Amino acid sequence: MLVALDLTSRQAERVITQAVRAHAKLEIDPRPEFLDTPLWGSLEANDQGLLVVNLLDGVTDQKLPALVGAMCDVRTILSEQLYLFSTVIVDASVETAPRRCKLAVPESMQVANRRRFTRVQPTEPVPVRVTVPHAPDPVVGSLTNINRTGLGCRITRKVSDDLMLIGDEVQLEFVLPWVNQVYTLPSEVCTKTVTTDHDHIIVGLEFIARTAATRASLELLRAALASETERLMDTDGEVQ
Repeated sequence: MLVALDLTSRQAERVITQAVRAHAKLEIDPRPEFLDTPLWGSLEANDQGLLVVNLLDGVTDQKLPALVGAMCDVRTILSEQLYLFSTVIVDASVETAPRRCKLAVPESMQVANRRRFTRVQPTEPVPVRVTVPHAPDPVVGSLTNINRTGLGCRITRKVSDDLMLIGDEVQLEFVLPWVNQVYTLPSEVCTKTVTTDHDHIIVGLEFIARTAATRASLELLRAALASETERLMDTDGEVQ
């Protein structure tokens, strides 16, 4: 199971520095869908807020200039950790050898760790109990990702597709595997995506904090996420 955690700005800067030093390979996926396959390149420098990437594959010379200004999703692996961020392509050149593009340094970044999370609970996913107004019973799904503002939850489509509509408010209850704490938070349904097997949906939920008690619970959750993020980075050696 994949859990994505937000990095602080300081942590993100450390990751960028390490990625430049390692000439990390980047998978760059422009959106909307300009390309059939992502761009691949190596990160060569952080030049005054621009990430200089030598391209290895993924686009013809004719299409490359058209990508300037496009938003993109970027993935890279450092010290066995998968890092994710979104940014914009600010320059692209076919005159250099190798071809090159420049990306704006991202404002935020996430770390996604499958290995360490499954070590805590290798066979069972983290259950998320979703209480839907007017439904006779809660819906139980499994956590797919979580950050400071919300989470993703995989739920059986037959059970829940008609129960939860975009904009609905629901109540979430879950326990993170690395802390002995039950989190109960009101949330709003923001997105619904059908999985490839068409039997489940991934529901994106944003936490709502209207009361002092809810805000306190949310701050405890954010502290737990920050602590786990630090541990993911600091115990793997290179990204310090």
